[in-house]
Amino acid sequence: MSKQFIENKLGNKINYDPNGKKYRYFVDGDPKSSVTTIINKRTRPDLQNWYKDNRYKAIKEIMLKDNQPLDKINIFIDKVKYIAEQKESFGREIGSQLHDWIDIYFKSKKEPVLPESEPLRTMAQKWLKFWKAQKFKVVASELPLYSSKFDCCGTNDVIVTKDSWNGKNAVLDWKTSKDYSFEQAIQVEMYRRFIEETTDFKIQKLAVVNIPKEPQKEVSMYIIKLDEKYFKGFKAMKYIDKLESEFNADLKQWKKENNKNVSKK
Repeated sequence: MSKQFIENKLGNKINYDPNGKKYRYFVDGDPKSSVTTIINKRTRPDLQNWYKDNRYKAIKEIMLKDNQPLDKINIFIDKVKYIAEQKESFGREIGSQLHDWIDIYFKSKKEPVLPESEPLRTMAQKWLKFWKAQKFKVVASELPLYSSKFDCCGTNDVIVTKDSWNGKNAVLDWKTSKDYSFEQAIQVEMYRRFIEETTDFKIQKLAVVNIPKEPQKEVSMYIIKLDEKYFKGFKAMKYIDKLESEFNADLKQWKKENNKNVSKK
């Protein structure tokens, strides 16, 4: 997906760069966090590097006990790190590429050429089969959103409807993860609220569509009930963020004021 600039009905100017390094969203010139960043911060604590370091240290300890030379151990660990990073990067890139292909499909006058590489090609084929069977109609796709109420952004994958829905709309979100998770429900609920706050669309349905990387699995769609509990979950995460920020500011000030005493201790 390429960079986008839109102005919502409230006059907010949103710049969205999917490849932005520190921030992907700027609103009226100011950097903004995304819904997924806020959710993932609380549901996926940043312990991954700590876990990885412990694994590498464990490998080193075992090999040292086996009287392996240190240079051989370090070369082996570097190889493990490289392969692991390649696998993680591959998983992320597959999801991004599939999102891009689907968005091109929506915005092209004719069906785009299928990807050549696997598993991306099979994933696109499975999604295409699912899409045609559902007979959805696109209302809007890849829509950058900004909520002044929550001072954060997000990009909804697609808003759809059906002839049989009598004007009702649904928010769909594409996922390529192994399974569904509750943070996905929070995400689509917040997209619903952002959309209704900043556009003229009304959303009556929510769903997460899983497009698996595994060739033997088919695409599935999990319907999310409109429920206040997911909104409460997001508000709790925002409150904890605010509390943490205030605590860190107080701690920084305390350290500054008591620097000599702290040093002595």
